[in-house]
Amino acid sequence: DLVRHKILFEKLKPSHMSGDEPQFDSEDGEWQTYPRTFFIVEAAWQSKLLKDFLRTLDQWHIEDWRQSIGDRLPGGSPPRIRIARANPKVRQSAAPKGLWKNCYDRKWFAKLKPHKQRELEVIDQDYDFRLPDWTMPEDLKDGGDVLMEVYEETDEE
Repeated sequence: DLVRHKILFEKLKPSHMSGDEPQFDSEDGEWQTYPRTFFIVEAAWQSKLLKDFLRTLDQWHIEDWRQSIGDRLPGGSPPRIRIARANPKVRQSAAPKGLWKNCYDRKWFAKLKPHKQRELEVIDQDYDFRLPDWTMPEDLKDGGDVLMEVYEETDEE
């Protein structure tokens, strides 16, 4: 059940999350118009475990959006197409206080001055990132589908 993760999300704000930047059209250097593709800009403080957890939830959100009930997809813009690069840009964003020790990147944490480490009020336990088992329906696994593009790695600029 996802409700147990509420305590984690109550500690996170938008400023703590990864960002993204739009992809340029490679031919003319102009912004893409539609569909917009964005490269993920990682938050330096986040551990790989936390990033993987959040990206799984992102993918589930897209899959849920794609499986809308009725004849049409929901109104408004679809979820962003976000691509993780093999060598991503990383930004030094604000880190939230009071998370479990495995939420923070170890190398990032080790570089902090001792008083900054204490200010984070790290919980000296590992967070349980397990999610319920959810199998993607076969019709969403077909090539060319938006959600299959979301976490494809690329080195293209």
